[in-house]
Amino acid sequence: MSELRQNLLNGNWTVLAPGRGSKPSGFTLPAGCRVAATPSHSVECPFCPDNNDRFPHEVLYKTTDDSGQWSVKTINNKFKLFDEIGYCPTAPEPYARRGPYAYFNGCGNHFLVVETRAHHLVLGELPANGIRIILNHYLEAIRSLKSNPNNLVTLIFKNQGPLAGASQPHAHSQIVGSRIVPPQIRSALHAQDRYFDDSGCCALCHIIEYESQVKERVIFESERTITLSPYAASTPYEVWIVPKRHVACLENLLVDELDDLALAMQQVLSSYVKKLDNPDFNYFFHCAPHTMSGAPFYHLYLQILPRLSTPGGFEVGTNIPVNTVWPEDVAAFLAG
Repeated sequence: MSELRQNLLNGNWTVLAPGRGSKPSGFTLPAGCRVAATPSHSVECPFCPDNNDRFPHEVLYKTTDDSGQWSVKTINNKFKLFDEIGYCPTAPEPYARRGPYAYFNGCGNHFLVVETRAHHLVLGELPANGIRIILNHYLEAIRSLKSNPNNLVTLIFKNQGPLAGASQPHAHSQIVGSRIVPPQIRSALHAQDRYFDDSGCCALCHIIEYESQVKERVIFESERTITLSPYAASTPYEVWIVPKRHVACLENLLVDELDDLALAMQQVLSSYVKKLDNPDFNYFFHCAPHTMSGAPFYHLYLQILPRLSTPGGFEVGTNIPVNTVWPEDVAAFLAG
């Protein structure tokens, strides 16, 4: 029998229906829907070393190795969602109107973090210290974006593979400074604020406490982080990585907490490579808006969503995902 489960962090529901996982299909995935063996360098890649003459870009900061070559670099995205252009205001101002409709110029920033020099490597194949360097680049970007008054929130995400919306195979993630706080974040803020008012504690802190006791959905656990198959997982093999200490924003983490976060990311993503044949996936850092960095009700976490299925009419029409794998089975599978 299927089961409906509610996500305490946003109030949304998921249908758990493992029986549908064996539903027959007359289709197969087209070639290229998984990252296949690729060369270590491609002359067609805008992110590979030595291709700058053909694909010039502005390097904002970089980390170099012992030979002086860059190992990770943050660049300005040429195909920006938002841009810091001359007519952008110097402080937030009311939206413009066209009759009943509101609009606002696309002011903000959009950076890319190129995660490795090697064209063929995926994030799950990097060591924990390599992922830790990438986290440092995220922190540098956050500090820069917070200085722009139009950036009310920093959005950090990764698309790996075409099913996740990636347009380039070379490992990279993205950082957007946005004037608009997205509705999904607003909804989560409201849901977690209500939970805090009703219970007196942070919803995710409560989840951590409970999951640490029952151990049914804990994949990995360290002194400072806990990695969960969430109770109301929206997709098969969804994972949350959560700092145990209550923090609302990535820049609030301490050095040791960032180290543990990098290790947890490496554990999960390497398990995806070994046990799920390196699926396409998205990840997203759920962080509070800049002005709410001390919110007692909002707790930072990293959500990782493998793209192993395609939503159908029920999911699209109702915005209720259907997951064909029990979260409790995911914990045992990925940790084993």
